[in-house]
Amino acid sequence: MKRCVLDGARLADAAAVYRALGHAFRFPEYFGDNPDALRHALGEYGGEPFAVVWREAARSAERLGPDFAAIVEVLQRAAGDGLLTLELA
Repeated sequence: MKRCVLDGARLADAAAVYRALGHAFRFPEYFGDNPDALRHALGEYGGEPFAVVWREAARSAERLGPDFAAIVEVLQRAAGDGLLTLELA
């Protein structure tokens, strides 16, 4: 299982989160930085399952506000579909 660690202490904004996820999942260059693009890209992802660990998630929630909730919602749905596991630490 592949692993993607998001460090909430270093992620300045939602765009940084989308870039980190795009890099980890090797999404195409045209991948956008919004929840719909993430949902679509994860739906088309055919690789091995991922473990996504979001460290300092509370800090990200403060910094990103509603963007944090939107990203987590997409990741939780993907986890429910068996594409990844999600740990908010």
